[in-house]
Amino acid sequence: MVETLSQSEIDALLSALNMPEAGQAPSPASPAMEGPSPRASPEAGGTPKPKKGKVYDFKRQTKFSKEQLRTIQLIHESFSRLLGTYLATQLRAYAQANIYSVDQITFEEFIQSIYSPTFLMGFHSEKLDGKGLVDLNLNVVFAIIDRLLGGTGTPLDTLRQLTEIENQVMQRIMSHMLSLLREAWINVTDLMPRIDFIESNPQFAQIVPPTDMVLAVGIEIKIQEVTGMMNLCIPYNTVESIAIKLNAASWFAAIRKEPLTTNLEAITGQVRIVALPIVAELGTASITLRDIINLQIGDILVTDRLIKEDLDIRIGSRIKFKGRPGIVGKKMAISISQVFEQPDEELLSD
Repeated sequence: MVETLSQSEIDALLSALNMPEAGQAPSPASPAMEGPSPRASPEAGGTPKPKKGKVYDFKRQTKFSKEQLRTIQLIHESFSRLLGTYLATQLRAYAQANIYSVDQITFEEFIQSIYSPTFLMGFHSEKLDGKGLVDLNLNVVFAIIDRLLGGTGTPLDTLRQLTEIENQVMQRIMSHMLSLLREAWINVTDLMPRIDFIESNPQFAQIVPPTDMVLAVGIEIKIQEVTGMMNLCIPYNTVESIAIKLNAASWFAAIRKEPLTTNLEAITGQVRIVALPIVAELGTASITLRDIINLQIGDILVTDRLIKEDLDIRIGSRIKFKGRPGIVGKKMAISISQVFEQPDEELLSD
């Protein structure tokens, strides 16, 4: 005969369907429902622990994936190296820049983390929508200014706002920093950043709503004994159109495929100004050391070159041209009659 369950037994079955809390005693079961629990293993000797959920804050929605953040870190590590080299060269002092942190936070949190007064520069990209911010600690700012103006690089005891002259000096430095930032980002996109404004109060630099997510990159700068932070703020809506390119695979592929145009231009410019000696050889002769010692004014040396032959014109140690001697005005000159595209090995051995 089938037993009829009482109301208490029905309630116990319904509660058994839910996940029991830790330490809760198992509910009594009816004889008809004896057997192993569908959620508990007999070998475990108790009920399983409930799974812990991950708390999600809708006010801080993550926009960048971990891979994108890693790529952004690689980009700004390159920027840090370029920045450290530039500061050391410009200031003629020990300077170093290292990546400190890469995070995504709200714009309100970024503004609240900045001291006031500070040196805050806004910039915009001609290829992207929106603006970005660069915050530079005043200790570093005054160390740079003092060094550029002939001092030892010692910051002020009391921090203050910059004067007009100091702003102009720093604007030139920051303009070059933006060109380094452009070079670091060139494998992803050409930012073409331009200075928009200079501000000392963070509250006057509202480029996006407070709740918008931004990319915050912290870079520690050390100039001799002075250490300070430089913080970059790039809103998500500014780089949203190129977010798909922010992955390590495409970044490294771009590095392998094409060299930096700015590097090529710099190398080409340096090569073009290299001074090389150019010599037109009238001829050569072999004589003894005794004859050289006894040479007098009016003596004649007979060379191996006929008067009707073209002269060898050497660039450095290589024969690059053939030419005929002549006169231009009151100066001797050479008229090029032949150009060697590839230096002749026989000529090189002469």
